Amino acid sequence: MPESAATVEDEYLASALVLAAAEDKLNPGALVASPSAPWVWGNEVPDLSSPSGAYHLVWARDSYEFATALWAVGDRAAARRSVRWLFGVQQRPDGSFPQNSDVRGRPVWGELQLDEVALPITLACLVGSRDRATWRGVRKAAGFITRFRDEETGRRAPYTPQERWENQAGYSPNSIAAQVSGLVCAAHLARDRGRRDLARTWLRKADRWQRRLDDWTVTTNGPLSDAPYFLRLTKDGRPDRGTRYPMGDGGPRSIDQRRVVDPSFLTAVRFGLVPADDPAVVNTLAVVDDRLRVDTPHGPYWHRFDHDGYGETRSGGEWRITEPGTFRTLGRAWPILTGERGEYAVAAGEDATTLLEAVAAAAGPSGMISEQVWDGRPPTGRPCCPAGEGTRAATPLVWSHAVLVRLAWSMERGEPVDRQDLVARRYD
Repeated sequence: MPESAATVEDEYLASALVLAAAEDKLNPGALVASPSAPWVWGNEVPDLSSPSGAYHLVWARDSYEFATALWAVGDRAAARRSVRWLFGVQQRPDGSFPQNSDVRGRPVWGELQLDEVALPITLACLVGSRDRATWRGVRKAAGFITRFRDEETGRRAPYTPQERWENQAGYSPNSIAAQVSGLVCAAHLARDRGRRDLARTWLRKADRWQRRLDDWTVTTNGPLSDAPYFLRLTKDGRPDRGTRYPMGDGGPRSIDQRRVVDPSFLTAVRFGLVPADDPAVVNTLAVVDDRLRVDTPHGPYWHRFDHDGYGETRSGGEWRITEPGTFRTLGRAWPILTGERGEYAVAAGEDATTLLEAVAAAAGPSGMISEQVWDGRPPTGRPCCPAGEGTRAATPLVWSHAVLVRLAWSMERGEPVDRQDLVARRYD
């Protein structure tokens, strides 16, 4: 067996164990983001790390990523336990989900992310959860999404107060894809319950949002390409406007929304809302590769978005909260984005082997994959930080292991393992 294949096989087994270990044994179905506490999160800083670090919490979005990997690997019971746990912590009476919770289900942070409201619905549909309690939760979550209006801006869904990286509000292609998928799945479950009225309402909304995805998030006059490309998000649903916003995490105090891209738009392809050969998708891949791709001895990795500051300082010190415009911290490259790029390759009928190998190669000697890897920017090289090897971010990040497992099974099956035919066929 080639050395690379052996590395992938070993890391696949390690990743399956990490996924199993992420489930709290006293609270079945609660899957934590990481057992580690990196950087300032582990320094006993009030409101950040006490009594337990943020990575010890449960996010509905992360739970979706983990549970779909568990489903793919064959642990159907664990995936269904995650569904039960998620709907058990659903907010009452409105039907939303907390930004995160401790393993007992008590909310910790107080922001709202609409992908986290939608993904439990999609997960329930994927794993076949059809019981009465799940249906009640699905109905409340879908109703919350369709009725949502942001108190600060007055904008309605699919505008989200936070997207998946948790530091911006706006029209995010990733969040919109999750909401559309959630509503289509909710409509499917509604028909099973004889609620064709709800199914029609939710499908009309999903179809309208899918049709308007480009209108809200694809710029035709942005400065990064002469052809249309997806933005990380728009603040106003007007992608051809140079609307400016502060980046957060020490990034620019003000930046034109057309200058910020993010690979997360590929969720729309993975779920089947947009074809892999869509011209805007293909062109955005080229823009993303030009701006965010990092080639290392272990393979390619990607930054989350332009000017990301969530990572070590320029001298290699731990990440801390910094003010906009300080540029003291630098977000490094993320193995999960390599895995998601591999899932796109599978959807496009391409060979994803080198991408799977890169995710596996990001593991350290213990087999644990970090949240981020060193990206070639200083400090790089021994004795500090060889390019492509894990930073001092969360290690293991359960999501990094989940995407390896998911990509391996997507390659085996010839399509993303969490793509649901009822969604993909609708927008084929």
